[in-house]
Amino acid sequence: MDTTLALTIIGIVLSIIGIVFIAIPKVVNEKTMSDLPKEAVDISALFRAANGGLGLALGMVAIYSRGLPPEYARTVLLSLGTGFILVNLALLSGKIRGFGDELPIPPMVIFGVLTIIAYYTALA
Repeated sequence: MDTTLALTIIGIVLSIIGIVFIAIPKVVNEKTMSDLPKEAVDISALFRAANGGLGLALGMVAIYSRGLPPEYARTVLLSLGTGFILVNLALLSGKIRGFGDELPIPPMVIFGVLTIIAYYTALA
């Protein structure tokens, strides 16, 4: 896959996730944590919005890196791919440490697919 296409896909996915997390954090929390205590709703939304900001920031890095020469773009892709692996490990560690009863499968699948795109393109 071309580095420009890979970075565009990754940038768009991360940007959409970031925008949704920033725009409607309480709705996202309701869908992902339906039994959230009332006292935790606002602080949880704050952290969800902060996560959205990070997602949007990484999305912008990917989008703005599309014009780099392929050898530099591959470095960005390897960095993003490694970051996606670390995100999945962090999610997995939350389950292992007892922070939740379930693994958050949808984000783990999304980050898994983005990892494959990033590494496949960077190492091809």
